[in-house]
Amino acid sequence: MVNKHDVKKRMRQLAAEYIHEPQREDYVLDDSEMMVHIGPQHPIQPGPFLIDLKVRGETVQKAKLYMGYGHKGMEKLLESLTYLQGIPITDRACYLASLSNNEAYVSSVERLLDIEPPERSQYIRVILQELSRIQSHLLGTGEYATDLGFVTMFLFMIREREYVLSLIEDITGARVTHAFPRFGGVREDLPDGWREKAIDMLHLVNERCDMYRELFSTDRTYRMRTVDIGVLTKEDVIKAGLTGPALRASGIDYDVRKVYPTLTYPDIDFKVQTEKNGDIFDRIMVRIGEIQESCWIIEQALDQMKPGPLFPEELPFGRRTPVMRVPPGEAYVPVEDPRGEIAMYIVSDGTDKPYRVKIRGPAFALMQGLPPMLENVYIADVPAIAASMDSCNSEADR
Repeated sequence: MVNKHDVKKRMRQLAAEYIHEPQREDYVLDDSEMMVHIGPQHPIQPGPFLIDLKVRGETVQKAKLYMGYGHKGMEKLLESLTYLQGIPITDRACYLASLSNNEAYVSSVERLLDIEPPERSQYIRVILQELSRIQSHLLGTGEYATDLGFVTMFLFMIREREYVLSLIEDITGARVTHAFPRFGGVREDLPDGWREKAIDMLHLVNERCDMYRELFSTDRTYRMRTVDIGVLTKEDVIKAGLTGPALRASGIDYDVRKVYPTLTYPDIDFKVQTEKNGDIFDRIMVRIGEIQESCWIIEQALDQMKPGPLFPEELPFGRRTPVMRVPPGEAYVPVEDPRGEIAMYIVSDGTDKPYRVKIRGPAFALMQGLPPMLENVYIADVPAIAASMDSCNSEADR
């Protein structure tokens, strides 16, 4: 029989051994070094995480990342809800990319159901994904600019973002969390007069991006703080599994919309935005280029889409599907969200709820790419490097 007093005594011994355990090599400091803790809450962070910096003078010698402070159990939650109830949950994976999250989830379920949305619904979903990309890049880049003290740029970008959010709100009824796509279609059609309003707004945003590019490119102080700072080589981004703008800034033209196109993306002409140096400056230039490219994609979609139904004929469900049994099987559909590749692996057992849901988001990989970039840089450059990754810790800690 186990004696509880012996167990407690052994636990105290193990605790004492742990407390007096020799420090790991990364944390052994000499007289010229110190440890700087940034987080879990800090102005430069896109959510709670902790990064320990081993610093000698003004130079970072080693960086270690700790995550998991905002874990939500989202995947397990999706397995306890019906398929329709899961759509609003996917909004919360990353509030800046809620429409991309919706699309990854809905398109995976559509593949299990073996249904294809009508062309008009596909174009509407493409338009909303690109509007979501624009507003995400505007906010992410504007907030990044504040970390460098470039507050004027933030004021410009947040103003243009409000215009884009108004376009999204006109369609979905919400600014941030939309739950708009449906299995086999979309919840609503474009409202009357929306096309004309959108064209005017997109032309304005496109022109403003030319101004952003010029301001970023010609400001001497900004270039000193971003050019050749926080460099990620092709080998670095591949090793860390990065996708999205952080990958394309290092010269790799991988974009899910080209490699695994869904919806009507194969019928739309657009260029994958890339740069070659992989530094802070290039990561921002890629995002500005993607804003302009998204404007062009939306204009093409508006020109090409024709009147038609929002759901396939004789579909047994539509806007409201409270009970919907999905045939057994598994599906995985990747989508290019503002930060990179997001996909949802869904396993169905034939009931009205998913048996298994696994989210592959871009943010976790973006966080893994951060510590190597911080080694041998000045500690003053850490905020700029971290913000230039435009990660979303809420999505990483799902």
